[in-house]
Amino acid sequence: MTRTSTPADHLDPDPAADPLGRLTLHDRLTLATRLEARLVEHVLRPANAEAVQRQAGYVGSQVLANDPDADDDPELRDAMVLDGAVDMLVHSGPQGVGGSLVQRLLGTEPPADAAGSAPAGLILTAAERALLEPWRDGGVLGYFMVTDLVDEHAVLHNLEDDLEYRVFTGCSEIRSTELAPGLPLSGRILPVGAAWIFADTPFAFPPGNMVDVVRGVVTLLASTPCPAYRNPRTLARARELVADHHRAFRDLFGDVLVEGTASHVMDCYLRFKHQVGAPAEEFALLPALRDERWLPDDAADPDDEAFALVHHPVKGLRLLDWYAQLREVHTAPWQPWKPQRLAQVLADPDVPSWVLGLLAERHPDHLDELYGTATGRPGFAWAADGAALLATREPAAGRDEPGLVMASSVMGRVQPPDELTGILPTA
Repeated sequence: MTRTSTPADHLDPDPAADPLGRLTLHDRLTLATRLEARLVEHVLRPANAEAVQRQAGYVGSQVLANDPDADDDPELRDAMVLDGAVDMLVHSGPQGVGGSLVQRLLGTEPPADAAGSAPAGLILTAAERALLEPWRDGGVLGYFMVTDLVDEHAVLHNLEDDLEYRVFTGCSEIRSTELAPGLPLSGRILPVGAAWIFADTPFAFPPGNMVDVVRGVVTLLASTPCPAYRNPRTLARARELVADHHRAFRDLFGDVLVEGTASHVMDCYLRFKHQVGAPAEEFALLPALRDERWLPDDAADPDDEAFALVHHPVKGLRLLDWYAQLREVHTAPWQPWKPQRLAQVLADPDVPSWVLGLLAERHPDHLDELYGTATGRPGFAWAADGAALLATREPAAGRDEPGLVMASSVMGRVQPPDELTGILPTA
């Protein structure tokens, strides 16, 4: 008897190689929904109460800062704060610490604290671990509009990236029967193959309350436009737009940087805006942001010469407060207080690394001694070590994601020389 070989694609799936191979899509979605519920239950264990309370304190402060009316319904506010805190611990990690529960389960983050320690007692099957891997980066957090309902799925249009997501509702706490086309939602969704599930019960806004939805979209995209770049069309157009604006900025001012008083910088911004025209401006791809401006506020002294307006070929337009101080640190002559000032600047997340690179390029006189002393690294050589220092300080700066929103860097925390004490690193 001759044995006929079976093509590899007709063989039964190997559970060790593909633990999800025997599961239907519905089975995978059901298992993923239950897995998410297990992660939430783990974070809410009594052993994690202190960490949850700390995270809730942070989330609560942000809610009140962004929505002064949030305290009108304390019970609803407390529920939203707790949900937000738990969601962050599962998918983002403790504020200022990092290391989400998902990342720790996948073995990518070190222990941090009670909620950030090794997740003892949470044992995953091979199929659950395979489902967990695509959640490493937190899925998609944002604002959505329900556009259609198909059986146990809701079709959601993301207001940030302009893409649609088919979300399974069969095992979640919000059923498709509770949804309706035109209903605005906010929440996190997680990928399961080509489909998605809700990370938790999404928050549904009243259909007529679009002002709060737009405000939420603006808040997210003003801090980082990256969510919009999940859409490849938006990313390609943004790159073209920022490159066009960079050429326009240089043509208008003869340089990539304009420095001067608050009133002068304001005037330069308005001239640049007029030059690029409307709607072909920094906000053209995100209409909700078109009326958002990050300019010197009314409290700024119009004669203060600390401001600068700078345009990066990829990162876009940036307003720099106290730029004159930062330039003074880099220019000759050398003075003992300058490394102290620079050490504080390096620790300030509001100062972009590419701005430090631009200053170093324009003022190279004492970079080795300046940065070597500020970082406590004898033998530091800017030519060999500068790029690595800036990349380590701001890892995201190396991504080629264009800046759609003109951001403001507030460097007002930089103190005068006579107030600088105890900030230099020790050997």
